[in-house]
Amino acid sequence: MEMNNNDGLIAATIRGFLDSREYKYDFEEEKSCFSMGFTLDNDRVKVRIVFNEEKEWFSVFVYPSHAIPVNKINKIMPVLNMINYEVLFGAIYCDPEDGELAVRCSASVDDRSVNETMVGVMLSTALNIADDNIDKIMKALYTD
Repeated sequence: MEMNNNDGLIAATIRGFLDSREYKYDFEEEKSCFSMGFTLDNDRVKVRIVFNEEKEWFSVFVYPSHAIPVNKINKIMPVLNMINYEVLFGAIYCDPEDGELAVRCSASVDDRSVNETMVGVMLSTALNIADDNIDKIMKALYTD
């Protein structure tokens, strides 16, 4: 994708990172969101990188392809709590309304500190949390 002259520094940095790796992505300017998909070792995931130029932050969200049946969410909560306790950055959540799993890694930045390395670290951290833990979650869900 070509550079957008309307991009603020955070958007331009995210776009620069994605373009330098030749990732295919969609950009929704009105939602301040880049979206794409990845195939990992243990799952296929959707990724959204959302940013706010004014408040100086961005978040990487990774959505595993698996959803938890709403009536089984309580069964996996101890596993999610343990994962969240063990990870240094980021967290994995389960939406109580529909069972959607999501990993989130966020960064608060200012114009001087955002760079492509930071974007890469946040993205790889979120992807790794999802990929490294989806089997634990599914095992807890389907074992008695």
